[in-house]
Amino acid sequence: MKRLLLFTGCSVMMVLFISATGFAQCRGNLDFDRDVDGMDFQRIIQDFNQAGCATGAPCNGDIYPVGAPDGAVDDFDLEEFVLHFGDTDCDLPVPSNLFNIGDSIGEGEAARDNLGDPNRDVVWSTGLNPGDGVASFNEQFESRDPDGYDANDPENDPARDATFNVALSGSEMIAFKGQAEAIADAARFTPAGKAGMITILLGANDVCAETLADMTPPDDFSQYVRDGLEALYESEYTREARIHVSGIPAIYWLWNAKRTDFLCWFAIWNFVPCDNLLDNPSNDCASGGSHLDPDNINPGDGDNCIRRKEFHAAIRDVYNPRIRDLVLEYRFNGKLPNAYYVDIFDVQFFGNHVNNADCFHPSVAGHALLAEEEWNQTPWGLAE
Repeated sequence: MKRLLLFTGCSVMMVLFISATGFAQCRGNLDFDRDVDGMDFQRIIQDFNQAGCATGAPCNGDIYPVGAPDGAVDDFDLEEFVLHFGDTDCDLPVPSNLFNIGDSIGEGEAARDNLGDPNRDVVWSTGLNPGDGVASFNEQFESRDPDGYDANDPENDPARDATFNVALSGSEMIAFKGQAEAIADAARFTPAGKAGMITILLGANDVCAETLADMTPPDDFSQYVRDGLEALYESEYTREARIHVSGIPAIYWLWNAKRTDFLCWFAIWNFVPCDNLLDNPSNDCASGGSHLDPDNINPGDGDNCIRRKEFHAAIRDVYNPRIRDLVLEYRFNGKLPNAYYVDIFDVQFFGNHVNNADCFHPSVAGHALLAEEEWNQTPWGLAE
């Protein structure tokens, strides 16, 4: 079965033949409603059928955001579209090894309700405990190709975890460059002689602050992202790696998950450095469930509710788009050809996904959720 698509407008006209099999197996990161399906496909057609909007909405869409790098929807976007939807050969080899860049989430802080302590074996990316219920990337690769991924012991294990996982609790985006350089130094001494894949999840500590005004200034944040990506490009040991860059999760849901836990809101959150979300944690949102609608400020929402929703909106509208646009820039200009951005902002955390020690960081179940959501947007997960 063949499907004929005609894209016009935005200075582009192109006919694509895409097999239905390819569409099903090689789904791209074109997800507007948590389910890559015909609705997303229709959105693409709507974007490209608009005439005379090379730099404006709706053509910039999620396919090619403003600023990455020319702000226009054009054949670069179609190339990316074909990459995801037109390629039926999704049987990719697993990487030779896996490195992780991150902060306290990357260390599995307090995941087992052990306040302040790391649990690096359960981390969503480089986790190495097969009995914890977390299908980490490391375990996924080893199960898919035990001979290839296990050859000469390149996979993560307790003896090598400090080499492969350079995440450090408390890290902000400014640490991206240093962690990237550490991976470049370590990768050359692996059996493969280079990094096969690098996962990156940073930024939560930039947005968690005493007040909304104390967040890392957006332009500084962008520069730190660029510095990290440039460090990966500058090293021959990292520039060809598959670079999986995650957006910041919707931290708002951590408040919602634990807001009725007396010990959390009365005592523990006083010591968690995310006052712009957790200060005055009782629910003063409007009745009718407004607290379950963080994307909209509704009539009757109180000051604290509005502050939390503005915090949520800043991640959604300011910080994540800057990560996304820079990753796309480095992908399309050829500096990091295998880099891609993953949007996990629609992931909602519930009570079991948050540990009971600091009531903030992901529990083991939270890492399992992150592992699943992140994996589903890798080239291997998309092919399943």
